Amino acid sequence: MNRSAGKLSGGRIRPRSFFEPSGPRDLRIVSLQMKGRRFDRAVVAGIARRCMFGVPQVIACSPLRDGKPFPTTFWLTCPHLVRLCGVLESEGAVTELERTRLEQPVPWTEYNLFHARLRLLMVRPASARFLRKHRGGVWSTLSRGGTGGIDYLSPSGGGVKCLHLQAASWLALGFHPAGEYLRKALDPLYCPAPEVSVCVRRC
Repeated sequence: MNRSAGKLSGGRIRPRSFFEPSGPRDLRIVSLQMKGRRFDRAVVAGIARRCMFGVPQVIACSPLRDGKPFPTTFWLTCPHLVRLCGVLESEGAVTELERTRLEQPVPWTEYNLFHARLRLLMVRPASARFLRKHRGGVWSTLSRGGTGGIDYLSPSGGGVKCLHLQAASWLALGFHPAGEYLRKALDPLYCPAPEVSVCVRRC
């Protein structure tokens, strides 16, 4: 599952190896999971992870929307995990993650840098050339945006932001500086089979 070898040490990143194309049914399910919020192909670059029932758990998002930076590369859509993350956050999960970040800042900085590189490589070459030449501020924002757009180059290191965001990144990429904590905290990863109807009804 861990695919970090060679990638955080300068190996070639292939963005599309981290997600698969989404179909019309996937988009309908994601919209249903997000309680009607519209997710179309302008936002959804693909499916980064499916649950054991084949339903989208995490989506990969396009780095730009209407020419502006879209900060979240990986978005947690699974209702079961969204609820679980909410409960864990209320119990202090973000504080726990922040503690691990402060104790070992280098892996977190590298992880955010990886996200920034991945996001830049998801920009189409023609768009990337245009942004570098004519929209330097947008390109700089994309470059400085780590996990969920966190500014990892700031004096504070950007912080953790939220558990949903970190969980989505861990599930999508298969590795994370707090991977062991997330593995233990996000249990179970899948809802009971009858709950799948929440994701697939009318689809």
